[in-house]
Amino acid sequence: MLPEPALSFTIPSLHDGTVLDCRVYHPASLAAANPRAPPWERHAAVVAHPYAPMGGCYDDPTLDSVAAALLRTGYLVATFNFRGAGHSAGRTSWTARPERDDYASVVGFTVHYAHFLDPFADGAPRRQRPVLLMGGYSYGAMVTAQMAPLDRLLEPFARRPAAPAPGVPARVAAAGGRHAPGDHGAAAVAARGAPPRRRRRGEEARGECDAGRLWRPRRLCAGG
Repeated sequence: MLPEPALSFTIPSLHDGTVLDCRVYHPASLAAANPRAPPWERHAAVVAHPYAPMGGCYDDPTLDSVAAALLRTGYLVATFNFRGAGHSAGRTSWTARPERDDYASVVGFTVHYAHFLDPFADGAPRRQRPVLLMGGYSYGAMVTAQMAPLDRLLEPFARRPAAPAPGVPARVAAAGGRHAPGDHGAAAVAARGAPPRRRRRGEEARGECDAGRLWRPRRLCAGG
Protein backbone atom coordinates (compact mmCIF):
# COMPACT_ATOMS: atom_id res chain seq x y z
CA MET A 1 0.00 0.00 0.00
CA LEU A 2 1.16 3.49 -0.79
CA PRO A 3 1.57 6.00 2.04
CA GLU A 4 0.01 9.43 1.95
CA PRO A 5 1.48 11.42 -0.95
CA ALA A 6 4.01 14.13 -0.23
CA LEU A 7 2.22 16.32 -2.77
CA SER A 8 -1.29 16.34 -4.23
CA PHE A 9 -1.75 18.96 -6.93
CA THR A 10 -2.96 19.72 -10.44
CA ILE A 11 -1.09 20.76 -13.57
CA PRO A 12 -2.29 21.79 -17.04
CA SER A 13 -1.75 19.37 -19.90
CA LEU A 14 0.65 20.47 -22.61
CA HIS A 15 -1.97 19.38 -25.14
CA ASP A 16 -4.70 21.90 -24.38
CA GLY A 17 -4.43 23.01 -20.76
CA THR A 18 -6.77 20.32 -19.42
CA VAL A 19 -6.32 20.14 -15.64
CA LEU A 20 -4.77 16.87 -14.44
CA ASP A 21 -4.77 15.42 -10.92
CA CYS A 22 -1.27 14.43 -9.78
CA ARG A 23 0.44 12.94 -6.76
CA VAL A 24 4.09 12.67 -5.77
CA TYR A 25 5.39 10.16 -3.22
CA HIS A 26 8.76 10.56 -1.53
CA PRO A 27 10.96 7.57 -0.68
CA ALA A 28 12.15 7.03 2.87
CA SER A 29 15.47 8.62 1.90
CA LEU A 30 13.75 12.00 1.71
CA ALA A 31 11.96 11.72 5.05
CA ALA A 32 13.55 13.93 7.68
CA ALA A 33 12.22 11.56 10.36
CA ASN A 34 14.19 8.63 8.93
CA PRO A 35 17.91 9.49 9.27
CA ARG A 36 18.91 5.83 8.85
CA ALA A 37 17.56 5.61 5.30
CA PRO A 38 20.23 5.41 2.58
CA PRO A 39 20.91 8.59 0.58
CA TRP A 40 18.47 9.30 -2.21
CA GLU A 41 20.09 8.63 -5.58
CA ARG A 42 17.55 10.93 -7.28
CA HIS A 43 15.85 8.10 -9.14
CA ALA A 44 12.29 8.99 -10.13
CA ALA A 45 9.37 7.23 -11.79
CA VAL A 46 6.11 8.19 -13.47
CA VAL A 47 3.49 5.43 -13.67
CA ALA A 48 0.22 5.58 -15.63
CA HIS A 49 -3.10 3.86 -14.93
CA PRO A 50 -5.48 1.67 -17.02
CA TYR A 51 -8.26 2.86 -19.33
CA ALA A 52 -10.38 5.57 -17.71
CA PRO A 53 -13.79 4.61 -19.23
CA MET A 54 -13.39 1.19 -17.57
CA GLY A 55 -12.63 2.69 -14.17
CA GLY A 56 -8.90 3.25 -14.49
CA CYS A 57 -7.37 5.95 -12.31
CA TYR A 58 -4.35 6.53 -10.11
CA ASP A 59 -6.02 4.55 -7.31
CA ASP A 60 -5.85 1.32 -9.36
CA PRO A 61 -4.69 -1.57 -7.10
CA THR A 62 -2.06 -2.84 -9.55
CA LEU A 63 -0.69 0.65 -10.04
CA ASP A 64 -0.64 1.04 -6.27
CA SER A 65 1.45 -2.13 -5.90
CA VAL A 66 3.93 -1.11 -8.60
CA ALA A 67 4.31 2.40 -7.21
CA ALA A 68 4.78 1.06 -3.67
CA ALA A 69 7.50 -1.34 -4.86
CA LEU A 70 9.32 1.49 -6.62
CA LEU A 71 9.01 3.64 -3.52
CA ARG A 72 10.57 0.90 -1.38
CA THR A 73 13.54 0.66 -3.76
CA GLY A 74 14.25 4.38 -3.37
CA TYR A 75 12.38 5.97 -6.27
CA LEU A 76 10.45 9.20 -6.02
CA VAL A 77 7.14 8.23 -7.65
CA ALA A 78 4.62 10.38 -9.52
CA THR A 79 1.13 9.15 -10.40
CA PHE A 80 -1.61 11.04 -12.20
CA ASN A 81 -5.06 10.78 -13.70
CA PHE A 82 -5.30 11.02 -17.46
CA ARG A 83 -7.96 13.38 -18.80
CA GLY A 84 -11.39 11.96 -18.03
CA ALA A 85 -10.13 9.86 -15.11
CA GLY A 86 -10.83 10.57 -11.45
CA HIS A 87 -11.08 14.29 -10.87
CA SER A 88 -9.03 15.27 -13.92
CA ALA A 89 -10.93 17.42 -16.38
CA GLY A 90 -11.81 16.49 -19.95
CA ARG A 91 -12.64 13.12 -21.42
CA THR A 92 -10.75 10.16 -22.85
CA SER A 93 -9.78 10.62 -26.50
CA TRP A 94 -10.03 8.12 -29.36
CA THR A 95 -6.44 8.60 -30.51
CA ALA A 96 -4.42 8.68 -27.23
CA ARG A 97 -2.52 11.68 -28.56
CA PRO A 98 -3.90 14.00 -25.86
CA GLU A 99 -3.06 11.34 -23.28
CA ARG A 100 0.53 11.22 -24.52
CA ASP A 101 0.73 14.95 -23.91
CA ASP A 102 -0.85 14.44 -20.48
CA TYR A 103 1.90 11.95 -19.70
CA ALA A 104 4.60 14.26 -21.06
CA SER A 105 3.30 17.06 -18.83
CA VAL A 106 3.77 14.91 -15.74
CA VAL A 107 7.20 13.72 -16.90
CA GLY A 108 8.32 17.33 -17.35
CA PHE A 109 7.09 18.29 -13.91
CA THR A 110 8.66 15.23 -12.26
CA VAL A 111 12.07 15.70 -13.86
CA HIS A 112 12.28 19.33 -12.82
CA TYR A 113 10.85 18.68 -9.36
CA ALA A 114 13.39 15.93 -8.72
CA HIS A 115 16.16 18.10 -10.14
CA PHE A 116 15.46 21.00 -7.81
CA LEU A 117 14.70 18.77 -4.82
CA ASP A 118 18.42 18.67 -4.21
CA PRO A 119 19.74 16.77 -1.18
CA PHE A 120 23.25 17.09 -2.64
CA ALA A 121 23.62 20.77 -1.81
CA ASP A 122 26.53 19.82 0.45
CA GLY A 123 28.49 18.73 -2.62
CA ALA A 124 28.33 14.99 -1.93
CA PRO A 125 29.09 13.17 -5.20
CA ARG A 126 26.52 10.96 -6.90
CA ARG A 127 27.52 7.38 -7.54
CA GLN A 128 25.71 7.21 -10.88
CA ARG A 129 23.37 9.10 -13.14
CA PRO A 130 19.82 8.88 -11.80
CA VAL A 131 17.16 6.86 -13.60
CA LEU A 132 13.88 8.29 -14.83
CA LEU A 133 11.49 5.36 -15.20
CA MET A 134 8.40 5.87 -17.35
CA GLY A 135 5.91 3.10 -16.68
CA GLY A 136 2.30 2.14 -17.11
CA TYR A 137 -0.20 -0.67 -16.70
CA SER A 138 -2.68 -1.80 -19.38
CA TYR A 139 -3.82 1.36 -21.22
CA GLY A 140 -1.11 3.26 -19.36
CA ALA A 141 1.46 0.83 -20.78
CA MET A 142 0.21 1.47 -24.31
CA VAL A 143 0.61 5.22 -23.85
CA THR A 144 4.05 4.75 -22.27
CA ALA A 145 5.23 2.65 -25.22
CA GLN A 146 4.25 5.46 -27.61
CA MET A 147 6.11 8.20 -25.77
CA ALA A 148 8.90 10.08 -27.52
CA PRO A 149 12.50 9.96 -26.22
CA LEU A 150 13.05 11.88 -23.00
CA ASP A 151 15.03 14.69 -24.61
CA ARG A 152 12.13 15.45 -26.94
CA LEU A 153 9.58 15.23 -24.14
CA LEU A 154 11.44 17.90 -22.21
CA GLU A 155 11.88 20.35 -25.09
CA PRO A 156 8.73 22.38 -24.23
CA PHE A 157 10.06 22.87 -20.70
CA ALA A 158 13.47 24.12 -21.86
CA ARG A 159 12.20 27.10 -23.83
CA ARG A 160 13.17 30.46 -22.39
CA PRO A 161 12.19 34.03 -23.35
CA ALA A 162 14.50 35.52 -25.94
CA ALA A 163 17.38 37.47 -24.42
CA PRO A 164 17.79 41.18 -25.24
CA ALA A 165 20.10 42.01 -28.12
CA PRO A 166 23.74 42.59 -27.10
CA GLY A 167 24.22 46.09 -25.73
CA VAL A 168 20.50 46.70 -25.15
CA PRO A 169 19.64 47.30 -21.47
CA ALA A 170 17.03 44.97 -20.05
CA ARG A 171 14.66 47.84 -19.25
CA VAL A 172 14.92 49.11 -22.83
CA ALA A 173 14.11 45.65 -24.18
CA ALA A 174 11.15 45.39 -21.82
CA ALA A 175 9.93 48.77 -23.08
CA GLY A 176 9.87 47.50 -26.65
CA GLY A 177 13.14 49.14 -27.67
CA ARG A 178 12.33 52.60 -26.32
CA HIS A 179 14.93 54.19 -24.11
CA ALA A 180 13.51 54.13 -20.60
CA PRO A 181 14.07 57.14 -18.32
CA GLY A 182 17.34 56.94 -16.46
CA ASP A 183 18.87 54.35 -18.78
CA HIS A 184 22.19 56.00 -19.44
CA GLY A 185 25.76 55.72 -18.27
CA ALA A 186 26.30 53.52 -15.23
CA ALA A 187 22.56 52.84 -14.94
CA ALA A 188 22.51 51.25 -18.39
CA VAL A 189 25.47 49.07 -17.49
CA ALA A 190 23.73 47.98 -14.29
CA ALA A 191 20.58 47.14 -16.25
CA ARG A 192 22.56 44.93 -18.59
CA GLY A 193 24.08 43.14 -15.64
CA ALA A 194 27.52 41.71 -15.12
CA PRO A 195 28.92 39.19 -17.62
CA PRO A 196 27.94 35.62 -16.72
CA ARG A 197 30.45 33.74 -14.61
CA ARG A 198 32.27 31.05 -16.53
CA ARG A 199 31.31 27.65 -15.14
CA ARG A 200 34.03 25.30 -13.99
CA ARG A 201 34.38 21.99 -15.77
CA GLY A 202 31.90 19.47 -14.37
CA GLU A 203 29.93 22.13 -12.52
CA GLU A 204 26.15 21.81 -12.80
CA ALA A 205 24.13 24.99 -13.06
CA ARG A 206 21.43 25.28 -10.42
CA GLY A 207 18.69 26.04 -12.95
CA GLU A 208 19.83 23.56 -15.57
CA CYS A 209 18.07 20.30 -16.32
CA ASP A 210 19.82 18.52 -19.19
CA ALA A 211 18.00 15.18 -19.47
CA GLY A 212 20.56 13.65 -21.80
CA ARG A 213 23.35 14.34 -19.34
CA LEU A 214 21.62 13.98 -15.99
CA TRP A 215 19.05 11.20 -16.44
CA ARG A 216 19.03 7.62 -17.71
CA PRO A 217 15.55 7.01 -19.19
CA ARG A 218 13.95 3.58 -18.71
CA ARG A 219 10.49 2.20 -19.52
CA LEU A 220 8.28 -0.35 -17.79
CA CYS A 221 5.13 -1.50 -19.60
CA ALA A 222 2.79 -4.12 -18.11
CA GLY A 223 -0.26 -5.53 -19.88
CA GLY A 224 -3.55 -6.36 -18.30
